[in-house]
Amino acid sequence: MDVQGAPKRIRWQEVLLLAVVTAEAIAQAGLATSSIELWRAGLVLALGAALLPRHRHWRWLLPVLLVINAAAMSLSVLIIVTYCYATRSQNRLLTLLVALLAVASGSLPMALWMGLGPFIGLTGLVVVTLIVAASAATGMYTSTRRALLAQLQKRAEQAESGRAVAEDQARRAERTRIAREMHDIVAHKISLVALQAGALEVNPTLDREQVQQSAGLIRQTATTALSELREVLGVLRGDGEEAPLAPQPTWEDVRRLVTTSKDAGIAVDLFDFIDDPVPDPLARTAYRVVQEGLTNIHKHALHTKARVALIGEPGTELVIEVSNVLPKGFTTDLPGARMGLSGIETRVTHAGGTITSGPTDDGRFEVRAVIPWPTAT
Repeated sequence: MDVQGAPKRIRWQEVLLLAVVTAEAIAQAGLATSSIELWRAGLVLALGAALLPRHRHWRWLLPVLLVINAAAMSLSVLIIVTYCYATRSQNRLLTLLVALLAVASGSLPMALWMGLGPFIGLTGLVVVTLIVAASAATGMYTSTRRALLAQLQKRAEQAESGRAVAEDQARRAERTRIAREMHDIVAHKISLVALQAGALEVNPTLDREQVQQSAGLIRQTATTALSELREVLGVLRGDGEEAPLAPQPTWEDVRRLVTTSKDAGIAVDLFDFIDDPVPDPLARTAYRVVQEGLTNIHKHALHTKARVALIGEPGTELVIEVSNVLPKGFTTDLPGARMGLSGIETRVTHAGGTITSGPTDDGRFEVRAVIPWPTAT
């Protein structure tokens, strides 16, 4: 219900109520032939005024007004009181008792005070009963309809709130997805650029051909990173909720990662025991695991021996191991946030696998992921 419109609607109800009761009182006064009938007309006006605070005190006020109305014999007061009580009471038994009280207060005094015969009294009882029944039924219908509308409004508000929460969660998930993709692109490519630039910086005696080769690799890596980054940022300007990000890697790109790291000067060996075609979703997860492992080696273990092992077959599991000898006293000025490892943990877990990372007993640091490899259907 409109909050601002509610008081206005209530005021119109009060005006209409007073107008109906006043019209009946004026009619009774106009037809009065005795002082008693004039007194009843005045009592009808008093009952109309007493109905104004019915919203707050309806539980006791309305039954009391029915009893007093036995003296005033006002049909409008009888209908209004019965209807108002039925719209507010949730107890149907009490509503029935008040309806019986309304029938008694509306018919019996009429039959007794006016000296009507049995037939006319019975007719009046039936008429009053029908009027009271119609008023009570209309009131209960109004009460049920109000409750239903309130329930529907509550459900609509809950649905709207749930939709807002779902949209917020979707936006958060999409931002996380884009941030993870940007990290995967930038961290690996920029670490290669920093590695090559550092090699040029600490080796001033390199010949022209070696400098050109290193500069070309830096340019190629930076260009690739910039191109992929533009594609990721292009998603932010698009309309699609689940638009594809950078070109998604395949299994050949997993092998190419190791080759690129070798070209950048990392001593890394590849042990590839995969002979069967790897599904693209599984290849993408494997690519990110290997990429993050090599990126961390670029950052934190540049001068150590590293290896990448790929083992598995359809119907079993794909095992990915990226490890390196723990460096001794080596430091780097490249940032080493844990977002990368957190990101691949989420990817591997989403794929139904497990991932561990940390030092091993043989003095190496190892990232090991085990991912289910479903059989092709």
